[in-house]
Amino acid sequence: MMIGAIIGVGIFGLPYAFAQSGIAIGLFWLIIVGGLLTILQLMFAEVVVQTEGKHRLAGYIEIYLGRKLSWIGMFGLASGIWGAMTAYIIVGGRFLFLLLNPLFGGPELVYSIIVAVVATYLIYRGLIFASKLEVILIGALLFLFTFIILLSIPEIQLGNFQVSSLSGFFLPYGVILFSMAGTGIVPELKDVLGKKQEHNLGRVIIIGMSVIMLLFGLFSLTVVGVTGAETSQTAFDGLIPVLGPTFRIVATLLGSITILSIYMVLGIELQNTLRYDFHMKRVISWLLVTGVPIILFASGVREFINLIGFVGAVFGGITGILLALTYKKMKKSPVCRSHKCLNFPDVLTWLVIAIFAGGIAFQIISIFVS
Repeated sequence: MMIGAIIGVGIFGLPYAFAQSGIAIGLFWLIIVGGLLTILQLMFAEVVVQTEGKHRLAGYIEIYLGRKLSWIGMFGLASGIWGAMTAYIIVGGRFLFLLLNPLFGGPELVYSIIVAVVATYLIYRGLIFASKLEVILIGALLFLFTFIILLSIPEIQLGNFQVSSLSGFFLPYGVILFSMAGTGIVPELKDVLGKKQEHNLGRVIIIGMSVIMLLFGLFSLTVVGVTGAETSQTAFDGLIPVLGPTFRIVATLLGSITILSIYMVLGIELQNTLRYDFHMKRVISWLLVTGVPIILFASGVREFINLIGFVGAVFGGITGILLALTYKKMKKSPVCRSHKCLNFPDVLTWLVIAIFAGGIAFQIISIFVS
């Protein structure tokens, strides 16, 4: 379920970011951001395990940092998830269009609406249904990614691995942060593990993040090795002419499965936050969660890379800073005087905060400069 909450539409933007910045810079940011988010998830896992009661991200922030900051946390989480779900509608529609248009015809817009409607229904079915479905979907997902990587290897040309470009040095940061952001899923993981197995939460995070980083790195290297400077913003468009019609079917099927999977899990995460932390009724929270991204898409939000880079750097950064501060406050609270807590040094916590703050500042400044 953790892999399903993280491996999503962002992975399709990684090869483009790697191609624009250069492989070395792309891998550098993958290691830095991946390590950063693993530490942050372990911090949040400690907060979730040590704190009594059933809460979600905004609820934990309120307990340790106060009501006002919990609203900021809720704003960052909701905006990030809504931005992500909008990106899933964009790319999901593209994949479904490539898969089914030769058979049924119709504009790409129709296929985007189909993706949104199906995912909206899956969100309504809830957490238990999602956790069971994730086992099947993620098994298929990992198999298909492995298939595509192996199929592409014979087509790799070393000349496509460009020398690093300093002008694109920061481009992968926001895209990778968006691609790997899934910290809010930690309370759901605790619920699925149950009381007897919650001590394995840290192990789940470390193994899950290691698998994800490895898969992201291999996928990005493979796609860039095949398409080079021609790598498209959604990765697969550039591979189809090289690998043929069979690849088109497999790749777009993979994309569609991934979109539905991550859309469903993130939607449930936000819905549960509204229910448990803000006491909304289930139907109202469901309509709010699923309605906003559809409205954003309908209003013309369609630029994929710019969208995920901004959402990752800004809203992901806000959430990361608040979670690091929540962990820091919990560590000094009575909770950790009566229980043994995971003890990350303060200097590491402040380093995490500084990196996120720098990413937010750079992203905002770059908008005004451009």
